[in-house]
Amino acid sequence: MKLALSLALALGTTAAAADLSGVKTYLSGKIGTQLAGTQALSQAADRYYALAKAANFNYKTLTGNTQARAALQAARAAWQKASPAYEDIEGIVAGVDVLGEFDVILDAGTSEGEDAVPFDLKLPSGKVLQKPGNLFGVNEGALWGTVPTFSSGVKADVNGNGKADFGDLLPDANVLKAAANLLNSESGRLQKAAAAWTPTREDVFGALVGNVPTVGPVFFEDWKSSPFVLGARSQRQDFVVISRLSDLRGNVSSWQAMYRGLSPDVKAKSAALDGQILTGLNDLAALVDKLVAREKTRRYTPEQAEQLQREAQNRATAITGRITQAAALVGVKLQ
Repeated sequence: MKLALSLALALGTTAAAADLSGVKTYLSGKIGTQLAGTQALSQAADRYYALAKAANFNYKTLTGNTQARAALQAARAAWQKASPAYEDIEGIVAGVDVLGEFDVILDAGTSEGEDAVPFDLKLPSGKVLQKPGNLFGVNEGALWGTVPTFSSGVKADVNGNGKADFGDLLPDANVLKAAANLLNSESGRLQKAAAAWTPTREDVFGALVGNVPTVGPVFFEDWKSSPFVLGARSQRQDFVVISRLSDLRGNVSSWQAMYRGLSPDVKAKSAALDGQILTGLNDLAALVDKLVAREKTRRYTPEQAEQLQREAQNRATAITGRITQAAALVGVKLQ
């Protein structure tokens, strides 16, 4: 997902700087969860690759292989652990200059244009996929068969329920191994970069002002075109396993974590403004929580999704305006 940003910041005052250690603690904990997921995914992908290689990549012989099914189920579970953990920190990663490239690599980059990922994917077979898209997306496309070039094209009961379900295709083992291994190594690089980062008020205010406005044009736009709204009519190949509403909830959590570090400074200047920002973020989180809970039992119509997008974006716009005002109040200049 592309979280827009040009976050070049002019230096503001450094006097009475906020204690932002909580932001780094939050980031570190979530990356730990993400890395545990990507390590398990990489290991499961390696097991699946070994089985496919032993079968000379004749995927039809793997359709009833219980070891292959177990490896793919483990890989899916690991992806579903790692991806939400990243969404919980994406607002920080995408919004901070020294970390921002990781968002392109992991979750936001595309296969072409100005948002293309800065890497090619070399497969064990020697084949190279030129700028295949972000790594969470490549793994999702391989594991659930939504991208034909990442799939073997062979149908199989991957979840083992005896039914023909979404995603019942065997991945291309070369693609899955390469993508899972690289996702894990890049997650490790993110962990090291985050450990070396010292948050500043300029970083955190800038990330908030850049990220909060993406509620409508990024998250809701992706959601409206997904199976979670359109059902079988959806043509999306990514963000189809986990609802973008759930992803948004993770991002809002990161915004709340960031603002908690800034709140004392803002409150010292204007308790009323600080209260408005806190309430705005909490109310936005509550709205998204409600939508996520309801989505478990119903599907919103495109018309309802449009209305919800307007409501959520109006809230995000108001919050962004107040955060911008707070930055000026404490002497942080945003550009």
